[in-house]
Amino acid sequence: MKKILLSLMVFVSVLSINSCSDSNANQETVNPQSKEVAMKEFGRTVPVGLDKEDGKYRVSFILSAQPYEIKDTKENEAFISMISEAVKNESPVHIFLKANSNEIAKVESPTLEDIRFFKSVLTKEIKTEGSADRKLASVIPDLATLNSLFTQIKNQSCGTSTASSPCITFRFPVDGCYARAHKMRQILNNAGYECEKQFVYGNLRASTGTCCVSWVYHVAILVSFKNASGVVEKRIIDPSLNSTGPITDTAWRAACTNSTCGSTSVSSYANTAGNVYYRNPAGSLLYDNNLVNTNCTLTAFSALSGCFASVPSTAHCGF
Repeated sequence: MKKILLSLMVFVSVLSINSCSDSNANQETVNPQSKEVAMKEFGRTVPVGLDKEDGKYRVSFILSAQPYEIKDTKENEAFISMISEAVKNESPVHIFLKANSNEIAKVESPTLEDIRFFKSVLTKEIKTEGSADRKLASVIPDLATLNSLFTQIKNQSCGTSTASSPCITFRFPVDGCYARAHKMRQILNNAGYECEKQFVYGNLRASTGTCCVSWVYHVAILVSFKNASGVVEKRIIDPSLNSTGPITDTAWRAACTNSTCGSTSVSSYANTAGNVYYRNPAGSLLYDNNLVNTNCTLTAFSALSGCFASVPSTAHCGF
């Protein structure tokens, strides 16, 4: 039991920018393989993307929507190679960041236990949640009901008097979209409806109206409803990007690529079952069926707003 709990703590230590695997993670260290560089431990995590641009590589990691970078220099060649192999094999590496930045300073090999654990939690399998799923309606009967459900979800936003705990962190778009989407799905399920999710990947930039945020992916719930003619249509619900109502998935992806916030593009997108918590660009899946990580992540982010606050540690969150 102790070994399992330790593995879970290692895994969840990488869910946020400042996450750590022990009490010394917030202390700065010096990279012995280069000139003296102040570093902070990021943790053991699985890189899921590595793209070269402008003399550096943009790196994305499991769960986190934030982009990271490593400079394309000779001293980083071995580190970049390790990340590249980890992306191909869906295996973990041990990452250190330069202090107060998203720049990777050092990469170390994982332990065999790290590798076994990550291989066990990532799966290509679509998991079912039992007979209860069959009792949920897959299509919302009309637009009025859809709008009512949107209002219920929006009223759970942090900072509103109507929200229960944990509230949904729509006002903090920087990270945690996976937790927001899972909580929105729970509200739909409680009302008797099921949904899908849509994941979009790329060099994403979005505007909240007051500030811009960058992502390597974004996710929200995708619902089906009958229009006035009885024809089934689909809409995205995502108050972090559109607080006025459900929108088409085309409009949602356009909001994820707002060029007024900088250069932006979509590399791919995919729909999944509603119970999928996270999907990496290669199609591997992660689940949080009991909402343990969902609720913990939302609680950790609940006091934050805007586009510039640092993502707090969720090292205490499990699954």
